[in-house]
Amino acid sequence: MLHNPRSAKTIPSIIKWTGSKRSQASSISSLIPSYRRYIEPFLGGGALLYLAATPGSVAGDLYEPLIRLWQLIQAEPEKVIGDYEHKWKTLNEELDSIDVSKIDQSNGIPSYYYQVRKQFNQRKNPLDLNFLMRTCVNGIVRFNGNGEFNNSFHLSRRGMEPTRFRKIVHSWSLVIRDVEFVCQDYTKTLEMAKKDDFVYLDPPYAGNQQRYIEDLDLVRFFGTLEDLNRRGVNWALSFDGRRGLKNLVHAVPPKLFKRQMMISSGNSAVNKVLNGSVEEVEESLYLNY
Repeated sequence: MLHNPRSAKTIPSIIKWTGSKRSQASSISSLIPSYRRYIEPFLGGGALLYLAATPGSVAGDLYEPLIRLWQLIQAEPEKVIGDYEHKWKTLNEELDSIDVSKIDQSNGIPSYYYQVRKQFNQRKNPLDLNFLMRTCVNGIVRFNGNGEFNNSFHLSRRGMEPTRFRKIVHSWSLVIRDVEFVCQDYTKTLEMAKKDDFVYLDPPYAGNQQRYIEDLDLVRFFGTLEDLNRRGVNWALSFDGRRGLKNLVHAVPPKLFKRQMMISSGNSAVNKVLNGSVEEVEESLYLNY
């Protein structure tokens, strides 16, 4: 049985992940041909998954706490909701007891946020990661050279209200109930792809220093795309683009794809936080069909 992506006015924000395709998901999904099974090997925030998931779909990522969080949302939504509500209330009780206007990030206040951050870096509990993503600066997931989550608390935000978060978790849990989540290298995930499947690829940009994995080996990656072509698997690739006046394009071998287009991704939140400037982002989408 072949499927087409579902439509939605907005993608509920379940996992705030750097490079999220929430703003592009509808545009990308409108270009997807009918498919038997959806496969996404670089899952991250999984915005397109909300529109394209079908029974038997496969979603993978190398970062184990992220995949474990997806699995909890899928199988134990009440556990995710309850943990977030407890942490949210604890954080807000502390904030209500102090003068927020006098907080300096260097003071390690609110202490509860930094306590959870330290705990996550020690134990890698996916529920701690969920809380941090909801309360860190601009929701930007950022790691240091040792793989530790190192973004600070967002002083002007207190996290999503638990009642709203509950609705979002339940919405996502229904959509992904028949998805297989795997923690493995993208090549292993793509070995599962067959003709009539559709693959969406959103790997990390080359040179990105805020991620938990090293730069992509482009020779290996392009070889994997060539293998998908040989097997007759349709794929779309979000890979590079432009940020303001900066060209981030990497040369994808023309023989690998049939179409390339630029899709707007709004403004760069990461660049605003790191450099203080707002820049419009456009990303390339490559299609092999």
